Amino acid sequence: MKKKRDCLFNIAILDLYSIFVLNILVPMSVSKAKNLERKLDNFAKEAKNELNNVCGSSLWESLGFVFFDQLEDSEKIAKANFYYGQLQIINEIKFSI
Repeated sequence: MKKKRDCLFNIAILDLYSIFVLNILVPMSVSKAKNLERKLDNFAKEAKNELNNVCGSSLWESLGFVFFDQLEDSEKIAKANFYYGQLQIINEIKFSI
């Protein structure tokens, strides 16, 4: 009888421990997700600012890659493609969260 009671006690302790761990980890996960989203927003703002500087306007937002072909310098085209690719990756990560 004592073995059965000890076994049930151990199961109850494990259940309480599991509930405690879940109560701690779930809020941490939410805060980590919010931090990730905030960091991604900061990266997106930086990329958009750089694209605006390289292109001279925000017209690239509606035209995309087509606008980059009209830039006069190959270095500007490469920089614009880099930051546009960065924005695409950020949007894909945000979509998968």
